[in-house]
Amino acid sequence: MSNVGQQTAGAIPLSIAAQHLYDAECALHIAHQTRVDTWIAAASDRLHEADVEYQHAIGQSG
Repeated sequence: MSNVGQQTAGAIPLSIAAQHLYDAECALHIAHQTRVDTWIAAASDRLHEADVEYQHAIGQSG
């Protein structure tokens, strides 16, 4: 069982943040293929959140 959801953004390892970013990019690509505006908007929002998480993880790792 994973405890990733219980961690703060600063405690998420860089590799997990990178995986979240990749997954969000894939989800946005799929959403664009559906041409459903609400799905695209939601996936875009999630990509932004994943990017912020990744940038924060980079800052914490160095």
